[in-house]
Amino acid sequence: MKKFYPLLFVGLLVFLGACSNDKEEEREAGSNDMEQEEALEKNKENLDPATGLLMEFIEENQDSDRVAFLATWNDEALAEINTDLAMPLASVVKIIIAIEFASQAEEGDIDPAEMAAMEEVDKYYFPNTDGGAHDAWKSTLEDEEGDVSLEQIARGMMDFSSNANTDYLIERLGLEEVNNRIEELNLNNHEPIYPLTASIIISKKVIEDKGIEEGQLEEALRDLDDDAYRQIAVDLFEEWQENPLDEAEKEEAAAPLNDMSIQKVWSDRLTHATAEDYHQIMKMLNNKEHYSEAFYEELDAIFSLELKNDSIIRTAQKGGSTAFVLNQTVYAEDEDGNRFEMILFTNDLNLSELEVAAMQVQALTDKLVTEEDFREEVREALAE
Repeated sequence: MKKFYPLLFVGLLVFLGACSNDKEEEREAGSNDMEQEEALEKNKENLDPATGLLMEFIEENQDSDRVAFLATWNDEALAEINTDLAMPLASVVKIIIAIEFASQAEEGDIDPAEMAAMEEVDKYYFPNTDGGAHDAWKSTLEDEEGDVSLEQIARGMMDFSSNANTDYLIERLGLEEVNNRIEELNLNNHEPIYPLTASIIISKKVIEDKGIEEGQLEEALRDLDDDAYRQIAVDLFEEWQENPLDEAEKEEAAAPLNDMSIQKVWSDRLTHATAEDYHQIMKMLNNKEHYSEAFYEELDAIFSLELKNDSIIRTAQKGGSTAFVLNQTVYAEDEDGNRFEMILFTNDLNLSELEVAAMQVQALTDKLVTEEDFREEVREALAE
């Protein structure tokens, strides 16, 4: 490192010398900088405090691969940004599993009232990896360690985003059947789904199988093709059904994800799909198309929101996030029969961007659903 210090010092002397030789340029540049800062601050003062920073992020990144945004009101586009760009779904992928659950319930392949032992669900639970989602779900149950119905497990997947519940349902529904549902829905840009909790310990498995040091892990993970990466997760998932890990083994296996560079690889390798794919799904669900009334009765039991606005008669939403991603998918119908769908996918967020998105995405959703003037503002702001 020492060899860089003289270069930095020389650079500093050159910079200072240039400034001392031309005070007028310095004052002019300083004045321009102040004017730009004042304009920036004035612009930020004019932003909607509830949604402005998120809208600013979307506008500034619409020509990048960091955001995809598709929103429609009665089938008319409010926003269309990177709609065919495949991006990591995070927990948004659970919508497919909910659809498969409702379909198998309708067909009689599963009984939503069937009871399951909590220990069978908990074998897929990795503490400190889901933002407290699994524990939050269990805290709503009468007996946190007692038997639970399949429908309760499915609600825990959708309402609380429990990854353990998700993988237990994949076990019960069948991974092949879940992925066949993607084909049945004609989601042409949707990658195959693979177990979520098993993906947590792919890193540990690669270290063991390849005999590498942790410093070599990121490159080794990125060198794996998608099929090979997913297959490791599937193999681990199948092993656990017979020989689940104990708590100490889980903690050790998840340890490599404490490295944010490894966590970034994990986030990047999550199942991808496009905003178009999920808009197609949300529009179908909003219109109650393709499936029977019995299907929608079961789906609404596990995937719907408690209505707080009297003007909205039916709505559902599912988000998804990692340390680098924040996604939102929504459909809603109001009392006048107007229908709204929105898909927002983001990626490669820094910490401040992630905080902004987390704080403002719900306000963006609510305002688009309920405020006509705001819908027009968004349409105009994002028009090409």
